[in-house]
Amino acid sequence: MNSHYIGIDLGGTRVKIGLVREGKVVARKVIPADAAGGLGASLPVVRAEVDELLETYRVDSFDGIGLAFPGLVDPASQRILSTNKKYDDALRVDVPRWVREHWNVPFFIDNDARMAAVGEWKYGEGRGTDDLVVMTIGTGIGTSTIIGGRLLRGRHFQAGCLGGHISVQYEGRECTCGNSGCLEAYGSTWSLAGRVEGITDFEGLFDAVAAGNAQAADVLRDCYDVWSAGIVNLIHAYDPEVVVLGGGVMHHAEAILPYVREKVHRHAWTPWGKVSIRATQLHGDAGVLGVTHCLKEHI
Repeated sequence: MNSHYIGIDLGGTRVKIGLVREGKVVARKVIPADAAGGLGASLPVVRAEVDELLETYRVDSFDGIGLAFPGLVDPASQRILSTNKKYDDALRVDVPRWVREHWNVPFFIDNDARMAAVGEWKYGEGRGTDDLVVMTIGTGIGTSTIIGGRLLRGRHFQAGCLGGHISVQYEGRECTCGNSGCLEAYGSTWSLAGRVEGITDFEGLFDAVAAGNAQAADVLRDCYDVWSAGIVNLIHAYDPEVVVLGGGVMHHAEAILPYVREKVHRHAWTPWGKVSIRATQLHGDAGVLGVTHCLKEHI
């Protein structure tokens, strides 16, 4: 009998829920997120979607739930440690209890970018290497790192996953985290507000560029440069063989990758050779696959 797992990737814009069997997402649901409304208000909605998924696919029992969360997490104690303008009530929500009360199955929780890195490492563009960095570009910017075949967490569970808060302009725009000039403050979805009239997301920005909007083209080029600078910093910090870029923006990988590769290869100090820079092929499934893998394999 094949084991089934539920993976939940709780994003700032969308919540992705997957039914996973043998390392494959066999069914999925994607619903709008209400990050500003809080985790407590979101969990009943997520529960209903999980139950509907199980009922639709006639799964009478399953082997666990994994949650990829957009904040700092201690997976050992299953506690959410810190948030940043998303689900800010989460430190007061007992998620393990929620799982026990409704399903009574094993539970695992970790940072969302960290889980995307595991997904890419085991099932995606990171297969074949044990030295990998993942950058997810979305509402914010998340990063995570695999070094020598080990998932980097650190003493305080923040190692590797704060790459979106590397300062790329030390006297620059204020970030939601309180720092100045963060990568996220220049290259995330939320950073687009007010930069081009009427543009609030990357899809709109790409459409405006295609329509000949010169201001939008300047903003998009600035995002390319900021992402490239961030990747160079991550390469210098973690010495990966592969960098995988994820997030919805990578539906435009054919436009993004040539520019970013050229700039990173020109500026990264890697005398051994060139880091391979790739676009995710897993898209919304990376975090779901990563968190269920960690749950199953006790990573």
